[in-house]
Amino acid sequence: MNIKLLFLILVTLIAGSFTFSSCSDEYPTFGTLTITVYNPATGSVVAGEKLYLATSLSNLKQGIYLYTERTNSLGLVYFGNLAPGFYFYDTENWEDYGATNIYAGVDFFVHLYVNTPGSKKK
Repeated sequence: MNIKLLFLILVTLIAGSFTFSSCSDEYPTFGTLTITVYNPATGSVVAGEKLYLATSLSNLKQGIYLYTERTNSLGLVYFGNLAPGFYFYDTENWEDYGATNIYAGVDFFVHLYVNTPGSKKK
C-alpha cells in the first residue's frame, strides 16, 4: 500500500511540474543601465555626482531628463526598467557625456570618464 501511495504522489508531482510554468517573462521588455563615473585626473570614482538620463541628445542639452540619480560611494548609479532604445547621460558638474543603446533583457554597464569641469547645470 505504501509503495502505491508513494508512486501516486511521485506521478502527481511530476505531472504538476509540467503544468505550472515559470513566473518569469519568456520575452523581457526592459533593460538596465549601470554607470560608473571616473575622474582620471585623480584616478578615483566620483561619488555623490548627479547624473541625468535622457532619451535624446537634444533632450539632454535642453534639460529634459527621463531620470536623475546620484552616484553612490562607489561612483555607481543604476537605472532600471528602461525600454529598449538609445539613451544619453550627463553629469551635473562635468561637461563630458555619453550614450548607449539599451536592449530588452540585457544589463548594461558603462564607464563615464569625466575630464572637463564645467558650470553647474539645472
